[in-house]
Amino acid sequence: MASEGRRAEQRPSGPRVNLLPAEVREQRLFRRQRAGIGVAAAILLVMLGLWYALETRALADARNDADRERQVAAGLQARQRQLQPVADLDAQIAAARRLRADVYAREIRFSGVLRDLSAIVPDDVWLTQMTATFTNGGTAPAGGATPAGGATPATTPGSPGAGSPVANLTFAGAGLGHVDVGHFVRTLASGPTKDGQRVYLNPYFTSSQRGQSAETATVTFSASVDLSPAAFSRRFQADQQTGAPAP
Repeated sequence: MASEGRRAEQRPSGPRVNLLPAEVREQRLFRRQRAGIGVAAAILLVMLGLWYALETRALADARNDADRERQVAAGLQARQRQLQPVADLDAQIAAARRLRADVYAREIRFSGVLRDLSAIVPDDVWLTQMTATFTNGGTAPAGGATPAGGATPATTPGSPGAGSPVANLTFAGAGLGHVDVGHFVRTLASGPTKDGQRVYLNPYFTSSQRGQSAETATVTFSASVDLSPAAFSRRFQADQQTGAPAP
């Protein structure tokens, strides 16, 4: 029996012949292909369903986020409308400050000028008249002299109008002697400074005459001096470093 089995195993197998008709084989192949396509389509549909579910969820989250952002924006807009009067008031204050700075940009405070003169004029000289003339668009303070037309500045150093002055002061007065009048004019030349710049420029002596009568012991004189831009009060002008308006 064992030898017969070994012989059966060693018996060569013959060619296999498929006796099924070709039509049956094609139908089986078609069914297998159709089943494969169906499985692939099912997998694709499942994947599309998952993708659709994920995108739907993401869209819902995006819509919720958009709704929250719209609520925040609506709240901010409402807050902006509430604060708009404050912003308008700030804009009006800033405009008023700019206007004030423009108005006071060329202000000369003659209270300071008179204080300087009271310290400069010697005891033996007194003033009887003073006139202010503004040049280059200078503005007079309340109660001051009326601005006159701007004069063309002289080019000779030290002469009236040299150095682009902003105003000119002319004096009339009297003194005990010519030397006293000269001392007054020299004192004007070395007058006060502001921020390193001289306030009074080009002191000029127009005349100094003693009276015709022998009893007259005094001299009358006329003189002038220019005011430099340092004479401006600079009130309400923004500080160059801090940007805050000057008092």
